[in-house]
Amino acid sequence: MTQAVLASVLSALEILVLEHQTKQSFKVIGQIPSWYQSLVRSEPFDPATIQITNTFPFLTYFLEDALQFWQVRQSSLIKSGLWIEVDESGTEIPLEALAINIVDRKILLISLSQTTYTEKSVLIQQGRENALAQSAERKRAAEQLRHSIFYDWLTELPNQSFIRLRLVDALAQVQEDSTYSFALLYIDIKHFKAINTRLGLWAGDQLLMQVAQRLSDQIRSEDIAARFGGDDFVVLLKPIDGEQETRQVTDRIRRQLLAPYLIHSQEIRIQLDMGIAMGTALYQQPEDVIRDACTALEYAKGAGAGDYAIFHQTMHLQSLTRMQLEHDLSRAIWQDELRVCYQPIISLADGSLQAFEALVRWQHPTLGLLSPDQFIAIAEDSGLIIPIGAWILREACRQIQSWRERVNVPLTMHVNLSAKQLDQLDLFKSIQAILAETHLEPAGLKLEITESMVFNNLEYAAAVLRQIKSLGIQLSMDDFGTGYASLSYLHQLPIDNLKIDRSFVETINTSGAESEIIQAVIQLAHSLQIDVVAEGVETVEQAYHLKTLGCEYAQGYLFSRPVEASEVEKFLDRNYSPLLEATWI
Repeated sequence: MTQAVLASVLSALEILVLEHQTKQSFKVIGQIPSWYQSLVRSEPFDPATIQITNTFPFLTYFLEDALQFWQVRQSSLIKSGLWIEVDESGTEIPLEALAINIVDRKILLISLSQTTYTEKSVLIQQGRENALAQSAERKRAAEQLRHSIFYDWLTELPNQSFIRLRLVDALAQVQEDSTYSFALLYIDIKHFKAINTRLGLWAGDQLLMQVAQRLSDQIRSEDIAARFGGDDFVVLLKPIDGEQETRQVTDRIRRQLLAPYLIHSQEIRIQLDMGIAMGTALYQQPEDVIRDACTALEYAKGAGAGDYAIFHQTMHLQSLTRMQLEHDLSRAIWQDELRVCYQPIISLADGSLQAFEALVRWQHPTLGLLSPDQFIAIAEDSGLIIPIGAWILREACRQIQSWRERVNVPLTMHVNLSAKQLDQLDLFKSIQAILAETHLEPAGLKLEITESMVFNNLEYAAAVLRQIKSLGIQLSMDDFGTGYASLSYLHQLPIDNLKIDRSFVETINTSGAESEIIQAVIQLAHSLQIDVVAEGVETVEQAYHLKTLGCEYAQGYLFSRPVEASEVEKFLDRNYSPLLEATWI
């Protein structure tokens, strides 16, 4: 039987005859059966050629399976026994396929098997409906795929990919219209990992979702808020009328994000760093805008104000300098470049020496002596503060133990504790080990914390501090008055003394309001059986005024700048005397 005769006979029997042409196509031989014509009637197709990718859905799968048969088996006759769903109930209706070779030409015969003509008509209609359903399902799958590509799975906000596309649009609009302007606001939640550590990952996710909701509520209709991963969010402000309007919108967003969050029935407060890049015609790629917003963010972190910064070109050099400092700092401990200086804390009652505060300095090989404000923020962000903080604590404990033995006086050493150290799971054991190593009794150590360190989660911070206090170590609240809601939570912390920030002390002689604030702080502290230390005392008048207000202790340039251990030992060897009347170096 020739191929043409075979095709004619089979077409009359309502069997579709296809010849394999290429990897993805079949040539129709003979007439197209009515059942197949009805299936593809609403679909555009070339009646002479059937493409797998364009074939009606349920037949597409069948043809793909048939191709697999040809690739696996090369016998002259292959009966596939394939089945395919063609109705809504999920009933499987068999299609019968026969693959034969006629003069080495692969022919595929397809027919609906084991059915009458009426049944075929019903199946054809059901097949069409099912195919349409499959088409809708494919559209839904495509939409789900698109959503997963462009949206964050947790917060449902757009993601980096989406923002990059919108930045491309914004940059194109800037090129077309020189008056058009936009801004990219980059937001970082400070100490976010501490929330995961303290309350668990679920609580961290809840916080991120609440932040996302607040952003969505606060932005304008034309703006786009997105999550960039982790605790980073961005807001594309478009259009925006220059820096002034950008600041106004940013201030509004910032106020809302800083309001307390309720998680696990606990009130959580966060701190933010924010960087802004203004969209101009100078930008060519979205990555450049994102880079500069991140640079401004790092600048804001370095400023330590917990505020925001708008990118300017000078920040590039500062960013490179910061990167180099971080690299150098990673080697500073091992190359013996760090120094600890000590500033005395004296009694305002009689001028006697009571304690020292340990303050780190960095003897950089090319930049000279660097103060803490030039590198501590870098150490915090990079995580280097953990080994540096442990080194400072060990060195300060060793030194005060030596001096206590030297003068036989129970002097104490104040050492600053960083936020990252407070979040260390092994902090308690680390402090215990250092005390044992240096043979310092716990009463000789006073750890200083700041209000911002306990601000995120007061309950957790209080628990950690109580554990430390159980060793016999004293605790001090540094820079008191510059943080948040100080009076409302002070009684919940196991604090031994407060240190009034120098910003209040420096104007105490000229401002009656400052005196009233300091007096209120002192009265509050005394009601809680807490002593008070005034920082930044530079004149005898300031010292006298503080004494009359009831302040017990003071430190500052009136008594001494921070000095190295050798200078302290010279003074100790002179049988130190009251310090209130003059400096001692």
